[in-house]
Amino acid sequence: MPPVKFLICGSGGAGLHCAHVATTDGRGEIVGLFDPVGAQLEEALDKYPDAAASTNYEKLLDETDPDVVVVAGPDHLHAEQTIAALEHGCHALVEKPFATSVADARRMIEVEERTGLHVMTDQTMRYVYPWREMVLATKAGEIGEPFFIQGDYIHDMTAWYWPHGRNHTPWRIDAENPQNILLGGGIHPIDLMLWAVDSPVEEVSMYSSARCVSEFPSEDCYILIMRFANGVLGKCHVTSGCSGPTWHGFFESYGLTGTLKEGSLYRRDEEPIELEDTSTGNVVGGHGWAGSVVAFLDLLEGKAENPITSKAGANNVAVCEAGLISAQTGRSEKVEWFY
Repeated sequence: MPPVKFLICGSGGAGLHCAHVATTDGRGEIVGLFDPVGAQLEEALDKYPDAAASTNYEKLLDETDPDVVVVAGPDHLHAEQTIAALEHGCHALVEKPFATSVADARRMIEVEERTGLHVMTDQTMRYVYPWREMVLATKAGEIGEPFFIQGDYIHDMTAWYWPHGRNHTPWRIDAENPQNILLGGGIHPIDLMLWAVDSPVEEVSMYSSARCVSEFPSEDCYILIMRFANGVLGKCHVTSGCSGPTWHGFFESYGLTGTLKEGSLYRRDEEPIELEDTSTGNVVGGHGWAGSVVAFLDLLEGKAENPITSKAGANNVAVCEAGLISAQTGRSEKVEWFY
C-alpha cells in the first residue's frame, strides 16, 4: 500500500506531533505544510524539507493532492478548513475542539455524509493513562452503576497568553476570535465524561467569570453542571488563570459499588486497586497523539471503526455551547444532541 499523503493544516505543536506519529508509523508521508505564520512554516520545513509549504491553504490543497488533512490551526477555523479538505476529496483528522459552534459542527457533518469521507475528532486524552483506563473501567462496570462523574481542566495558560510568555500564541488572545478555554481545554474532560456515560446530555447549567488574566479577552473560569438522560450527574471545572503548576484531574467516576479516582479503583472496606497502564507509548508532547493518529490510520486502512466520530466531537461542542448560553442567561439550557 502506498503511503498516506498528509497535509498539515496548522504547523504548530499539534500539527507537527501528528506528522511525527504518521511518519514514524511508516504509513504516512508529509506532502504539504500550511501555516499563516512564516516563521512557524520555516520551522516545520526544517523537519519535512521535501514537503510543499505555503501560506495559501486552498492552493496547497490543489498542488499536493493529499489523502488526509490534519486540521490543527486556531479553533475558530476548524470548520472551514475541514469542509475545504472534504470538498477536495480528503479525509480529515480534526484536532479538538471539533468546531466552535453547533451550527458549524452540523455543516461539517453534512459535508462528511455527502462526500462519504472519514472525519475523526482528535480527542487525545482518550489515549492517555490514567484517563483512558478509568473510562474503560467505568464502562466495564467496575464501579457498578455510575451516579456522578466529574473532570477538571486547571491549567495556568499565562505563558501562552502573555505577549512576553515563553509559549505565547497570538491567536489565543485575538480580540475578535480569542480561544474559548471551555472549548479549547475543558473539552478534554467533557469528552471523557461523555465517552464514559454513553448517554445524551439533556440539560446543562454554567457560571463563568473573567477575573484572573487581564490580557485574555474572554472568560477564564467556568463551572459546568450536566444532567444525562440516564440520570447521571456531571461537573466540570475549567480555569486558565490559576497561579502555579497545572492540576489536571480530567476524570473521576462514582458508582453504586465503587469509585475511580487518580488511576485507582476504590471499593468500600477493600484496599485500593491501581489500574494497569495500558497506554504506555501513546503520549507525544503531553497528549495521546501516538494513539489517536495510529487509530486514524487503522480507520483509513479498514482495520478499525472510527473511534471518535464527528458526531462525538459535535456533542462535545453542543454541551459547551449550551453551557455558554446558560452562563449568559442564568438559566439551564437544553443540549442539541447529535445521534
